[in-house]
Amino acid sequence: MSDFNLPKYDRVRSWIRTASEHGWTWEAIAYMNQNDMDGLRQELHGRIIRDFWPMELSAEGWLQLVHSEEEAQKSKLELAFRNDSAFLTDKSAHNGVSVPNDPNSSWVLYKKHLKTSGFNEDSINEIETATLEILGRLAKEMPDGKPVKGMVVGHVQSGKTANMAALMAMAADWGWNMFIVLSGTIENLRKQTQNRLFNDLHREGNIQWTGLEHLSIHSSLGQRVQDLNFLDIHKRYFSVCLKNPKRLEHLIKWMQADLNKLRQMKVIVIDDESDQGGINTAKKEADRSRINKLIVNLVEGKNPKGNDISARPMAMNYIGYTATPYANFLNESLPESLYPRNFIRTLQPSNEYFGPKQIFGVEGTEECDGLDILRTVVESDLEQMKQLHKSEINELPDVLIESLIWFLCAASAMRLNGYTKPISMLVHTSQLQQHHQSVAEAIGEWLENARTEGKILSACEEVWERETSQFSSQAFVTQFKSYPLPVKDYPVFSEIKSGIMQLVSEISHIPMNEDNHLDYHEGIHLCIDNCSNNGVNDENMVVRLAYPDPASPNRPKTAPAFIVVGGSTLSRGLTIEGLVSTFFLRASIQADSLMQMGRWFGYRRGYELYPRIWMTKSTQEKFRFLAQLEHELRDDLKRYMVAGEDPSQYGPRIKNTPKATWLRITAANKMKNVTAAEMDFSGTNVQTVVFSEEKEILEHNIKVTEKFLQSLGEGTPSRTKESIIWRKVPFERIKDGLFINQYKFHSRASVFNQMEAFCEWYEKSAEEAGYQEWNVLAAGVKSGNANGLLWEVPGGTVGKVNRTRLGSHSNSLDKSVSIGVLRAPKDLYEDIPEGAIDPSELMQANNESIRKARADAGLGTTPLLILYRINKDSKPSDSKTTTPKEPATGKVRLPRVPLGVEEDVIGMSIWVPGVKSKTFVKTLTVKISREDIDAEDEAGDMNDY
Repeated sequence: MSDFNLPKYDRVRSWIRTASEHGWTWEAIAYMNQNDMDGLRQELHGRIIRDFWPMELSAEGWLQLVHSEEEAQKSKLELAFRNDSAFLTDKSAHNGVSVPNDPNSSWVLYKKHLKTSGFNEDSINEIETATLEILGRLAKEMPDGKPVKGMVVGHVQSGKTANMAALMAMAADWGWNMFIVLSGTIENLRKQTQNRLFNDLHREGNIQWTGLEHLSIHSSLGQRVQDLNFLDIHKRYFSVCLKNPKRLEHLIKWMQADLNKLRQMKVIVIDDESDQGGINTAKKEADRSRINKLIVNLVEGKNPKGNDISARPMAMNYIGYTATPYANFLNESLPESLYPRNFIRTLQPSNEYFGPKQIFGVEGTEECDGLDILRTVVESDLEQMKQLHKSEINELPDVLIESLIWFLCAASAMRLNGYTKPISMLVHTSQLQQHHQSVAEAIGEWLENARTEGKILSACEEVWERETSQFSSQAFVTQFKSYPLPVKDYPVFSEIKSGIMQLVSEISHIPMNEDNHLDYHEGIHLCIDNCSNNGVNDENMVVRLAYPDPASPNRPKTAPAFIVVGGSTLSRGLTIEGLVSTFFLRASIQADSLMQMGRWFGYRRGYELYPRIWMTKSTQEKFRFLAQLEHELRDDLKRYMVAGEDPSQYGPRIKNTPKATWLRITAANKMKNVTAAEMDFSGTNVQTVVFSEEKEILEHNIKVTEKFLQSLGEGTPSRTKESIIWRKVPFERIKDGLFINQYKFHSRASVFNQMEAFCEWYEKSAEEAGYQEWNVLAAGVKSGNANGLLWEVPGGTVGKVNRTRLGSHSNSLDKSVSIGVLRAPKDLYEDIPEGAIDPSELMQANNESIRKARADAGLGTTPLLILYRINKDSKPSDSKTTTPKEPATGKVRLPRVPLGVEEDVIGMSIWVPGVKSKTFVKTLTVKISREDIDAEDEAGDMNDY
């Protein structure tokens, strides 16, 4: 058998990959689009003679080579599925681009810049892969006159600008010559983006970059469109434009001022934060909001009034970048809209990224616990904050003092460890500017008093010892298993005492020196970041946040420390550097806005142990919901990628909130197509992780489950003897015995509270999807390992499972208990017969590997119901407990606590295979109530707590 990995087969493998990228089926590739083996042999012979393919390549060898490339592509797809990236694309042909390798190319030079900026190899490889995939779907020409429209879904605070610059660099090498970046609504942030892109891209190489600003028909000499040379193979132009009606009008007029130049343009429009500003919010369907209409006109090649003109660019491509795509998906999908009909690409951050699932946890996954860095603000603290906002008192609540003390400790420790970049604390309690002033004054006064009273060190030591014990370096490694870097442990308190005193030695805004340059000191810079504090105050100080320029020769040698008090300006765009302490109260009721407020998301290299977040229980729950929402949306995109779905046909499903008045997905006027959402339960992989702790409900569920199992007759032991199996159970029996009006699910149990819709969907879709009858599993541990805690079921005995309570996720108000994860991944292999597959396949725990193993074992279309009996006296292992004390109550606080319920808990897991077709999808989703949404007012201040 030939070794097809030898270099002499490179040209042959390249032909196969190119054919696949251009939409050929694997059957068409295998037969080279010929009718039979004779035709294949003839075509292959011609390739050997004409294209110098290896002489010894036979038709049989060719088929083996095609098969190996098909398997390699499937493996690559499985790897993408295991990661957090997905790429849905239409069926248009790949444009043939590849990764530039010229040392003087814009891409190679930018890649070197990424390395010197601290990006690791994995991150750079992911940026390269994503960039190439996106670029391969863009138009170089538009013979049909239709622009390409796509979307890139990133993460909050995850380096989105680096991905945009990468696309510009690689596109420049392949001949795209005009880049327009649409950037927010704030001029100073626009300017930052313009300067950063120029600094990132401008290198001595093949490409000469020119930044254009404030474009209009009145632009100065050298910036007018008629002055530019789009035919020069070395020149590339870019402009960052505000999403402002006047700026957009001027930009369109500038582009169309010389129609000959317009015809030479190969344009890429990058819409940064595409869910902000450019969404159509007009009330009437026939109308468009002004900014959205102008962006559509720009992309569709019309004048500012929406009229056709006599020329079009050579190519036009629109790519929306966002971390919160909910409004984009729910807004509209008309041909002349900005809906990503050609492609959707999700970005995979490196495993150094602190995201929603790492911090808040995602129920039902390994990251269910989240990092133990959240601290709770209680009702009495909120009452004090209200009084402080109204200037009725000038005293800080104890919980805010605790967050200040932690900031002093963390900043001192980071300086001791050699950290030299800015270190920050964020205080976000209200959107009202007067409230910011009151809070900042109280913080300044407390810091002054603490220093003069000499009590600061004893208070710091108490907080330091508690916090470093509660969230240790070992806890970090346990809770963030994928983190790739070594983490430096905390110093002892005696080593940070002098640093704390240094920090409180001077408290002020940011001083200006004699040369009118910012003059940072070694104390604390207290900043109030809102638009009423622009410029320099009467004391020649800057009140707004301004970090030192890292390129300045006068930058401070000691890491400068900042406490930032603010409101709306902290919602988007502003990066808080070295953020270690966050006091966050004012939570938006819009999911996308709330997620964008997460300044604590991002990269924390060098200070991984130090971030802490103080927020209310309600806000924590909202962020946990958002973490789940994001996880499910990305998983959905990956599933449809594997199924080969076209984004012009597929509307991503977005998990609805428990109640519209608690948290809306996005602003009501952005959700125009929400009623068209479809519910598809194929690929469902869910487990109950939230239960009622009411004794009557627990007893009821035990009774219902045992009656159901009795109705199935005697089961048989599983392959491992840890479970009992009932095979080929009709769905009707499961539906009537458990799902409908039998088992009582908790109101927070996601899919399980849509059981009527699920059952209706399944009964209408099972035949078309090819689903077989179900397997039912009573899962547990081997009887001999159960310490006598046994569950007697028809056909045998299984041991009860031990599952503990997530103290921070449970809720006494709705009498709920949350366990985070119910099912062990191995349980999805339990009904696979002995010897049905290679034992090595049973070692994989990710969804795609499980799907493959079940398919290989003949269970690819067999749904699986798994039932568990959880021991009511379940207790956490020693490794999951700590013994710090709450500052206010003195009570022990545990990440994991005993289950603490009066009866055993019946848990349930459902696995429904995914399918390749969507023809059977039914519109069963619940329509969001417009009344509930429109009744809410986002301007609420303390009422949002």
